[in-house]
Amino acid sequence: MPSSSPSRLPGWSLLVPALLAPASLFAQLSSPDTAADSVTLDRVVIAATRSPQDPRIIPSSITSISIDGLATEQIGDLRGALSEQAGVLVLNTGAFGGTSSVSIRGANAYQTLFVVDGVRMNDRSADYGNFLGESDLANVARLEVLRGPQSTLYGSSAMGGVILIDSVDGQGPTSGEVSVMGGSFNTWGASAAVSGSADGLSYSGSVSRLTTSNDRAYNHFRDWSLATRLTYHVNANIEVGATFRALDGRYEEPGSTAFFSPGSVNAQNDLTTVFAEIHAGDSFTSKVTLGLHHRLYDFQSSYGDSPLRNVREILDWQNTWEVSPQLEVVAGTNFEHSRYTVDGARSTDRLGADYLSTTFRPEKTLTFTAGLRYDDYKSVGSATTYRLGAAWNPAPSTKVHATFGTGFSAPGSDDRYGVPSFDQLPNPEIQPEKSNGWDVGVSEDFSDGKATVDVTYFRNHYKNLFQWQYLDPTENPEDEDPFAGHTVNIARATTDGVEVSISAQLAPQWKLRGAYTYLDATDNTAGQRLGRRPRNVADADAIFQANAVWTVGVGVHWVADQVDGVGEFPDYTTARVFTSWAVRKDWLIKLRLENALDRHYEEVRGYPALPFGAYGSVEWKF
Repeated sequence: MPSSSPSRLPGWSLLVPALLAPASLFAQLSSPDTAADSVTLDRVVIAATRSPQDPRIIPSSITSISIDGLATEQIGDLRGALSEQAGVLVLNTGAFGGTSSVSIRGANAYQTLFVVDGVRMNDRSADYGNFLGESDLANVARLEVLRGPQSTLYGSSAMGGVILIDSVDGQGPTSGEVSVMGGSFNTWGASAAVSGSADGLSYSGSVSRLTTSNDRAYNHFRDWSLATRLTYHVNANIEVGATFRALDGRYEEPGSTAFFSPGSVNAQNDLTTVFAEIHAGDSFTSKVTLGLHHRLYDFQSSYGDSPLRNVREILDWQNTWEVSPQLEVVAGTNFEHSRYTVDGARSTDRLGADYLSTTFRPEKTLTFTAGLRYDDYKSVGSATTYRLGAAWNPAPSTKVHATFGTGFSAPGSDDRYGVPSFDQLPNPEIQPEKSNGWDVGVSEDFSDGKATVDVTYFRNHYKNLFQWQYLDPTENPEDEDPFAGHTVNIARATTDGVEVSISAQLAPQWKLRGAYTYLDATDNTAGQRLGRRPRNVADADAIFQANAVWTVGVGVHWVADQVDGVGEFPDYTTARVFTSWAVRKDWLIKLRLENALDRHYEEVRGYPALPFGAYGSVEWKF
């Protein structure tokens, strides 16, 4: 294994575009213009290459989720938005406020990476479970799902894919929205948001409050959510700014229906970033982002107090250089320092990484991408990953795309150092998980873009997967805990399947959207299916704009053919109905029915989902 010290980081990837960029470009930085020009971009995606790209030409399988579309569907939380997407499975432990997880293409939950306001927000030790379970969509401007192994651009925890979230960058005169909602299970909430720009300063902010009793006894949830972004345009070429996003939730956890184990959860999560971005002409951009992430998960019960705390300090420096109309180079470096406290056991880790990615278009109908990354952890050593992709547009309405990439996931602090109070012993020999995966697909537009169909086949191979292993009783002295064990690298797995996404504007009044995923996920070590990976998941909705002021819609979600540790899992179908009425231009009344068929179902065994519920809200826009 290469040296485990990250001191080797010279930032070589940053020097590539910096040295090659013409010096004359940098002279423009002294321009005294105090307000950046307003530029309206075509529809673009960011996550696939870490730079704005036309989704019609890039090789990667990526979805940019419309925030306005979610508002029309009255989906106001992050987990609801993600559960609509092909290849994405969201599992919730019951009701509002519980821990949630995301599996992309059958990968483990901790193999999904959230990139929030330009920085990596989670790793195996600092998970996103309560962030996802509590997050609303206030002050979110961009939400993307990038599928497949993405460690080449984003490092560890991106083996399954990446979810990118960017805050609103305010533009134009001050505007905002205030809303109040209420409904079943003693649910009440309110939110306020504002954004705008003036004299070179762009601003946005939101605050929201939600409280609900949910449906089970001892299952009350309440939280506060805050988000803001400030950007100051020093001149036409330099901007500086900061973002802040925080959640503070209190959740009464009754445990599963099979084992009543009540406790109280205090979950806090906040991320602060400070950034500076330099535009050297139209072809070169350099951006430095500093991040500070705090996470607290404190579970209190009759058994005691079990606090988990994480502090992560992050630096990401990215350079984007458009060498020519045919070639773009993205290069950067990433440093992270992490501190973990798990029930009193403390540990630290350091990460240093360099990455380089290129996008090459030799002609209008062909696009090639290639990337390379080197990560070095103080705790477990290094990993090198790469990714290749190609897209072909044989006709303006057709895209054929394919990618191949490798990924890795570094072990968590508890995997390596153990947690004595949890009977988890250290394993200093544990190594990162590794994977490789490929996909191929075709996207077709019909009726001048009024309808789009995308079909993608994917296949992934995983090795060195983390798995809990109890100590051998013959090697465990009688005076030691018989439940003691540690995390080891022994498992292998394969996932493959098909993703289908459909969107259509059938008429000026009608919109349809659908997503379907077929997945085979196999534990190759045990020779059986992986649990909590249904073979079939479908989600669809239809929206009818009856007139200028009235909208009505219906959504359906279907999950079938899955197993877990104790056998088969019941299939389920849920439906939702929503409608809105614009009383006047700036006042909107909304009503939605969740689980409209009142189905009894569970996404995680032992944690019933909410039954039928009705919710209403009033929104004022200014």
